[in-house]
Parts: sequence; C-alpha cells; structure tokens
Amino acid sequence: MGLPDKPGKDQGPVYVPDTSAILTGKIDILSMKCIVPSGVIKEIRKGKMGRLMDHEMCVIQITDPKNKFLDVVRSAARETGDLPYLSQTDMDIIAVALEIGGIIISDDYSLQNVSSKLKIEFQGCGLECIKSRISWGYVCKGCGAKYEEKLESCRICGHKITRYPLNEEKR
Repeated sequence: MGLPDKPGKDQGPVYVPDTSAILTGKIDILSMKCIVPSGVIKEIRKGKMGRLMDHEMCVIQITDPKNKFLDVVRSAARETGDLPYLSQTDMDIIAVALEIGGIIISDDYSLQNVSSKLKIEFQGCGLECIKSRISWGYVCKGCGAKYEEKLESCRICGHKITRYPLNEEKR
C-alpha cells in the first residue's frame, strides 16, 4: 500500500505508532488517523494481540517506507549514536513519519532522539518524552578507551563497552 501525500493542515495530523504504543491500549488507532509500518504489524502478530489485529486490518493503513527515507534515518541514527539501539521496525517508523510528515507515538528514547534530530514531531504514550537530544559515544568499562561506534568488547582490554552522552541539545 502506498503512502498518502503529506497531510494538509485541514486534514489533521497523521500518527505513526510503534508496537508498544498500540499494545499498551493507551491509544485508539481506530479512531485516529494512523499509518502503521508493516514491521509493527509483524511484531504485534507474534503476540496474543495478533488475532485481534486480524479483525481491524481492513481499517488500518499499513505501509513500508521508501529506501531513501530509511537511508536518512540510518545516517541520523549513526550521527546520534542510536543506530545499535534501533530495530528495523523502529527505523521504519521514523522513516514513514519523515516521509509523510507524521507524528510518532512511542516511549522509546532512542527512537525519540533520532526523531528529534530529524525534526519529526513525537509524543509519548505512557512515559515522559525526552527533553534534550543526545549524541552518544562509547567507552570501555575497563580501561576507559573511547570509541565512535558500538563494539561488543574493547579492542584494547576486552571489557564491555557502554554508551555515554557526548553532548545534549535542547529540542
């Protein structure tokens, strides 16, 4: 299914919910204008809600983003340091919202962080949203060596690598 043109002001907002936003039951995707990436539907179908979704599939608009938008999302996620913490479905959600000018509904802070970098509007569905955009670096817990990308273990001493904030910008 193709994506609609960017919504006009008179059409109202279009929401792009993530899996948890739908599963929490705190939003009603049937009464909102929503576009849902197919990866979200696949994740829901893995759980108990899958059977219920089959009844609602005729009213839910499902789509996949164009590759050029996914490339923009990957690049932004790489820049912020969130790429290792985003699933393919997370990137699809951001890319669809970017493509249509939609509003993301998610409590995922990495997803919100990348969305903020791309100036995509987002809302939480249970937790407070991020207040600052963070760029992440990676540091070894053992020797303190710093890295630009996430590694499984330190190249110097073999200890675990964790992320740390390089800087924060108000959104």
